[in-house]
Amino acid sequence: MSTRFVDIEALEVPLKAVAKLPIQSIDHHLEPWIARACRIPESDVVRYLIDRRSLDARGKPDLRFVYNLRAEVREDSPVNEVPGISVRTTPPPLDHSLATLPLAESLPLHPIIVGAGPAGQMAAYLLALHGCKPLVIDRGRDADTRTADLEKFHTTRDLDPESNYLFGEGGAGTYSDGKLYTRVKDRRMRFLLEAFVAARAPRHILWRHHPHIGSDILPHMCKHLRKQIEQWGGSFRWQAAVQDVVVENGRCSGIELTNGERISAPLVLIAPGHSARDLITTLMRRGVEHKAKGFQLGCRIEHDQRVIDMGQYGCLPGRDLPKHLLGAAEYNLVSRPPPHAKADHVTTFCMCPGGEIIAATSDRGQLSTNGMSRYARASSFANAGLIVNQAVEREGDGMAGFDLIERLERAAFAAGGGDYTCPAQGATAFMRSEDGPAVGSSSYRLGVRPGRIDRILPPATVTALREALKFFDRVIPGFLTKGTLVGVETRISSPVRFERNPETLASSLPGLYLAGEGAGYAGGIVSAGLDGLRLAETILTGKPALRER
Repeated sequence: MSTRFVDIEALEVPLKAVAKLPIQSIDHHLEPWIARACRIPESDVVRYLIDRRSLDARGKPDLRFVYNLRAEVREDSPVNEVPGISVRTTPPPLDHSLATLPLAESLPLHPIIVGAGPAGQMAAYLLALHGCKPLVIDRGRDADTRTADLEKFHTTRDLDPESNYLFGEGGAGTYSDGKLYTRVKDRRMRFLLEAFVAARAPRHILWRHHPHIGSDILPHMCKHLRKQIEQWGGSFRWQAAVQDVVVENGRCSGIELTNGERISAPLVLIAPGHSARDLITTLMRRGVEHKAKGFQLGCRIEHDQRVIDMGQYGCLPGRDLPKHLLGAAEYNLVSRPPPHAKADHVTTFCMCPGGEIIAATSDRGQLSTNGMSRYARASSFANAGLIVNQAVEREGDGMAGFDLIERLERAAFAAGGGDYTCPAQGATAFMRSEDGPAVGSSSYRLGVRPGRIDRILPPATVTALREALKFFDRVIPGFLTKGTLVGVETRISSPVRFERNPETLASSLPGLYLAGEGAGYAGGIVSAGLDGLRLAETILTGKPALRER
């Protein structure tokens, strides 16, 4: 049967129209709506591929899924071409694939990748795909052992500095909800997501507007990525902390572990994560060119998930619409006060619907928070970071930023009682500079106790947060009056960025590449993974791989 392709934009599906259908996901049953939009018989729709799905809640509680998709229909089908519906006479072009790169004549064999987070993982993935057989070294442990270590931490409160929510297979992203949206526009995005799907991530991450994987699925996905890299000839080594690079004749020729062992390699790619401050500091003191950059800090806010659902949807999942159709509501808020308010901008960060707050620390005697959600997002709590840009000491080397972060984390640890209990303050009490009443229940598994968050954070940050809370409460009623501030949020971005040679994307030390969040080039799973892919592509082709739409 001959067919042709139809591009459809902004196809609307009202949730009320599908609420009672005996299906788990409308994504796989769109033929009636495609036929209606094109004014053709449903039987003429052969198949379709979703490019994107988003939720339109502007008319809440009248919610609608909005699709951009590509349908394949019978060639003789009389498609009604109107704005938003266009017929292609030829198949759409295939996406660019990193699997078919124009490779350089000589490829590095057994390069070393330091760090098994998203940047290191994806750099190793692409290098292994093209036969380079990388060795991936990480100071932490594999996903299964790491999970057991975290359970032990929750039971004993004895933090393992090398195996925690930040260090180990998958990096900090393994326990961060697995949100896969970013402002970065890059043609490599499809390759990244397809690699995740091949590693058992949910297939719908390829098209949903705000996709997420879930912190219960992410460890398994990371293991499957590792197994694929190993099948292509790569190898992994755990519990191997790197303390320095080896330099010979002005070039990086390998690494040195904390036990004194040296490992040689044709090149080294370090993706340290923003918590590997010891290694980052060593590279800075070695003279690898770097500069101070803007970074963010703040605190985490927690609500009853129903407050967010009503504010965003105007209805409740499970009561007004089936939960399998409409999950826990999320938000992405920005406060931009007028100049007379003399307050900085505030952005919500790593919002976790149906999630929990975790102890995102790798240092004894220090405490920072983050959030995560499992795939089902079924917790009764919602949480998000409230973060504020910090002033940058342009002439400094970034150490002042690290020092500030450490001071705040030590203050939060002490305010919680010194056992990883987290200080918490009602948002209303925070506004009034009061102790306030004892906070209620929290998703933070190690417990909360009353604490003055307004006395821990820098004064300018407190001022910005107070302005933001008033504004956010107008957007989502109850955001201020029913919110609780929990701990301090400091492990968001690095205060340092290492310079790159524009021709090779290497650092100022030839043979050494620096990637991801710790290098100052990313801020999340997707942007870090893309940065690792760009560096690997550069190594493979000999040409700088820039961000391209």
